[in-house]
Amino acid sequence: MPPKVAVLGLGGIGGSIGAYLAHAGHDVTLIDQWAEHVEAIKRNGLRLTDVNQEFTVPAQALHLSEVSGLRKPFDAVFLSVKAYDTIWCTHLIAPYLQPSGCILPAMNGLNDETVAQIVGYQRTVGCVPTISAGVYEPGHVVRTDATTGHAFSVGEFSGIITPRVQWVVGALQAIGPSEATHNIWGARWSKMIWNCMGNALAGLVGPVATALSQEQQELLGLLTVVTGSEAARIALHIGIVLEPMNNLHFEEFAAARTRDEILALKAKLENTRQRGITPEQAHRLGVPGRPSLLQDVIKGRRTEVDHLNGIIVTMGVKLGLPTPMNKAILDLMQEIEAGRVEPSAANLKRLEPYLPF
Repeated sequence: MPPKVAVLGLGGIGGSIGAYLAHAGHDVTLIDQWAEHVEAIKRNGLRLTDVNQEFTVPAQALHLSEVSGLRKPFDAVFLSVKAYDTIWCTHLIAPYLQPSGCILPAMNGLNDETVAQIVGYQRTVGCVPTISAGVYEPGHVVRTDATTGHAFSVGEFSGIITPRVQWVVGALQAIGPSEATHNIWGARWSKMIWNCMGNALAGLVGPVATALSQEQQELLGLLTVVTGSEAARIALHIGIVLEPMNNLHFEEFAAARTRDEILALKAKLENTRQRGITPEQAHRLGVPGRPSLLQDVIKGRRTEVDHLNGIIVTMGVKLGLPTPMNKAILDLMQEIEAGRVEPSAANLKRLEPYLPF
């Protein structure tokens, strides 16, 4: 029998996984806590828009309260929830996982071991997404990056390329070029660094990020590099061999301490094509490409900053490594969540004192 797959969490990433896999003919069950989203999928199917096409797929969609009615366990579960929902969502789906099945945390943050401690290390497989997507209305996922770019890295904690990893990678080709990796920890940490560099800073600035002045753009670039440098030093200190991502080598960020070194990396970062789509394609999508944390700020939701920059700060304290920029970002983002500060380009100036020059 073909593998039975579930996707728990139907935001941009999970919704994309579910839509593309269902469109490719896989046996997929979709589960989410947003009632309107689930009802729209039940009623009309799950619609996905990308730069090349738009399609709608009928799919079995379940509210959380309907999970208890499941009878056949899953062979693979893509867990694509917010990092702060990892523990309870893993406990929710664990009874419906085959003894030989696996959960794949396809999400932000460093949640692989959290999942493994609940369902077992032998039933957890690393899955690092590099696609960009969002959900702005119930039942509709919009993918905002090029479909030809790298989509997922999948790997066992041991580094062995197993048959189940090969199956998952093959299935994910429906979404975009995906790879089996011997170094899932390096891929996970590189994505973590990337998220720390971009997500919270986008949230601090807010939707006006596309209308920054030249001076503000210059300052944002410097803040981004310094944020990544602190995170990369944490990764290297604990022995992570970082994987290249978006044509960037994060070892260079860890080594950057002088103004000239940071400026050089800022220039390299500016030359990185983050979305890889043309202005015409972006216009057809109808929504801008926004980091998930900015989407949360716009929607007035809790953000994942504690599980991104906050983790870097916590680890820095334990390891005795300074992370002043990440700490400043964390504190300011928490002020925004509490309603005491508004997202604004002016927030960039509040971070400028934490530059190392």
